[in-house]
Amino acid sequence: MRSYTKVDKLKLAQTNKYNVFNCIVQKGPINRAAIAKWTDLSLPTVMTITGELLEKNAIRSIGKGEINRSLQNKNGMITGSNTGKPPEMLQVNPDFCYTIGVDLGRTTVRIVINDAAFQQKICYKEAMGDPFPEDDFISRIIKLIQKLMKSQRIRKNQILGAGIAMPGLIENGSGRVIVSPDFGWNNVSLQDQLRKALLFPVMVKNSNHALALNESAFEGDNYRVSFCVNLGYGIGAALIVGSDLYTGAWGADGELGHSVMVKNGPLCKCGNSGCLESVASGEAIARQAAAIVAHHGGSKILELCDGDISKIDASMVFRAAEGGDEGSRKIISAAAEYIGIGVSTAVNIMDPDRVILSGGLMKNDPRFFENIRSHMEEHIMYHSGRKLEVAIGKGGEYSTAHGACRALLNTFWTEQKLPI
Repeated sequence: MRSYTKVDKLKLAQTNKYNVFNCIVQKGPINRAAIAKWTDLSLPTVMTITGELLEKNAIRSIGKGEINRSLQNKNGMITGSNTGKPPEMLQVNPDFCYTIGVDLGRTTVRIVINDAAFQQKICYKEAMGDPFPEDDFISRIIKLIQKLMKSQRIRKNQILGAGIAMPGLIENGSGRVIVSPDFGWNNVSLQDQLRKALLFPVMVKNSNHALALNESAFEGDNYRVSFCVNLGYGIGAALIVGSDLYTGAWGADGELGHSVMVKNGPLCKCGNSGCLESVASGEAIARQAAAIVAHHGGSKILELCDGDISKIDASMVFRAAEGGDEGSRKIISAAAEYIGIGVSTAVNIMDPDRVILSGGLMKNDPRFFENIRSHMEEHIMYHSGRKLEVAIGKGGEYSTAHGACRALLNTFWTEQKLPI
């Protein structure tokens, strides 16, 4: 005898509500008839759901729209037109809730607050200095977040949550920092400490994962596999398959910077020697330049750092190279070659159709990108790279912070935890 599965009506109703709300977020301003077409729901169902969303202040009416507007379904097909009275137009209420994104860089923290329409309300950055002791560093982050909330007059009950992007190996779910070579942290309960102090949901994610989520969003679903490389103080990467983040078996994927490039090379913060990060990251570029200045002097870099070697950073080395400094030019050239080889190896293994080069190093001389791509082309197998697109990230300085917001929202959408 055939058995039947009982439909969970409450779950179905909640899913329909999420689909309607998501349609308004993505397509708004939009009328109810168009929502019904996009979501494949009946007009009475859409009217009931939008009524509930209006009561909860999740959406708002912005007046009447135009008449004789053709309606399209989700496949882009014209399915009719509204030829009667002008329809009421709905859009998400930006003040319904806010998300906070925090990019914990080794030298600088960057914070964004986005509204319910994922529009940036404020961005802020601050140099952080030494991340020790951990408790003091975390306390500073908490105070910064609270200060920004106060400056924007945002209450705790308006905050959906905070996404925190942290370099290192992050334990899935708990948000515990298992190890962060950049910070020198081991077994730090970052997510729990922030959540208890801020009194709203907090989710800690790997920085490379957050950056990749944001960068891959700019081109929609036009790519099957995107490999995003984060070139900054350190070097990391993440893989996006379709629109989903690949996190490996234990969440330890993407450590491109800790693949060995030079046998018996410089000691890396991870404990290995000759890692890509130890020879081509922003930290490595600055360290190599400081060594040249310390041993030889007379460098263009010495002028840029006002004679204080401790102030040397990668951007100074790039500026010195552009100014004709030969030592700086060699450092930058070698870094581009190492990165090109490292990324080409990843391409040969994973066969993505897009590589996105992002991070602080990509804000310097455009020739750096061209040199990396040139070295990639030397080492990529023909069949792996014949249709490969290589591009510079579009997200800008706060891309990782925005990606932390996206990671948080993705979880809330999946688990249906939005307050609607």
